[in-house]
Amino acid sequence: MQSGQLQRRLGLTSAISITVGAVIGSGIFLKPLAVAQAMPSEAWIHALWIGLGLVCLCGAFAYAELGAMLPEAGGQYAFLREGWGRGVGFLYGWTFFWVINAGTIAALSLGFAENLLPALGVELATEAESPFWLRIVPVAMIIVLALVNHFGVALGALVQNLSTFAKVGALGLIVVGGAFAAGGASTAAVAPASHAATTLTSAGLVTAFMAIFWAYEGWYQMPFNAAELKRPERNLPLGLIGGMVILIAVYLLVNLVYLRVVPFAEMQALPAGTPSTHVATLAVARVFSPTVAGYLTVFIAISIFGAANPNMLSSPRAFYAMSKDGLVPKALERVSPRWGTPTVAIWVQAVAGILIVLFLRTFGDVTDFVVFAAFLFYALTVASVYRLRRRRPEAVRPYRCTGYPFTPALFIVVSVAFVLATLRDPAGQRNALKGLAIIAAGLPYYVWLLLRSRLRA
Repeated sequence: MQSGQLQRRLGLTSAISITVGAVIGSGIFLKPLAVAQAMPSEAWIHALWIGLGLVCLCGAFAYAELGAMLPEAGGQYAFLREGWGRGVGFLYGWTFFWVINAGTIAALSLGFAENLLPALGVELATEAESPFWLRIVPVAMIIVLALVNHFGVALGALVQNLSTFAKVGALGLIVVGGAFAAGGASTAAVAPASHAATTLTSAGLVTAFMAIFWAYEGWYQMPFNAAELKRPERNLPLGLIGGMVILIAVYLLVNLVYLRVVPFAEMQALPAGTPSTHVATLAVARVFSPTVAGYLTVFIAISIFGAANPNMLSSPRAFYAMSKDGLVPKALERVSPRWGTPTVAIWVQAVAGILIVLFLRTFGDVTDFVVFAAFLFYALTVASVYRLRRRRPEAVRPYRCTGYPFTPALFIVVSVAFVLATLRDPAGQRNALKGLAIIAAGLPYYVWLLLRSRLRA
């Protein structure tokens, strides 16, 4: 079977749009209510959205050094392989395939359907009892994304650029409109709902961290495309860091608008079972009109579609790189001679996402599941900066991590604390243990790979 090569066709605009577009999806619309009801004050909300964004920016500094130093397909897998060895790289690839990427694709496709179907007159309550469209639409979305990215990285990047510009532009309109809109009604006398936090608690922090980290999930995607970037030594760091700065600014401004037109006390008073989109819908209704707010779910669906695209545009490059290392079937290494894309890897990941969709019932648990598993490997990847500086001091580093050694240390400390807190938290423990079980399931397979290679030798 003839195989081509990955081609350097992506410029700086695409690098930034992959970073921004992979992140802005459902989180900024679905998670603000959960954060508001987990925190005791408005100041804490702003502090966490900015602070955790800066933590992710510290991670981006480290990824930028690693990506500029190792401008090859595979991204985080290649960083872990070089920093900690093939075994750790394999376990990441295993978890990335079954949990992080496939789970993200599945969660986003379900979120896409849950927001699009009501606009088409489909009752979600009926679908919850007997899913039909809630399975058909997510599967169709995944297939469309696989097709787009099958037919060339330039086409996938075009879709990414257009969706990112549309999302940032629409959020910009909300911000500008919110600056001139009247503030929300006074709710000083309204008591918080019984489940809303009135003091800072560890459980509330875990809930808020999980929600905000999901809203920032995807910031690591762009280095997977390093082998397809023009001037990766320049465009990879600029794409990562520039994209993260844009994201922090957008999230801060949107949350300022939310809290201006839907006051904190009003958010805290909302009863249990309030739709997660309620804050965003109410904000848009007050900034523009209820009619415009009625179309918000369609916009959220489009935003989610754009956020899911990098999971096909970027992530299959990790499986391509693992195949070249002999850790997964050789077929995943194949690049289409005509389109210059790892077509087999794209379709294998699409099938994995579809399988998860068919066995899942809801969107919520998957987001917690993905975030926990991802942060285990984020911390290890950032720690690779220290390890590689000691082991390979002579390596060419076109970009050196800003704030080293303090910024990577901050990211690692926050990530480890978050992982440990999730394991201790009764609400998050179940999904965390599932993530650990899937990681552990990769160990026997890796041992079998080692034994097979030794027998062949």
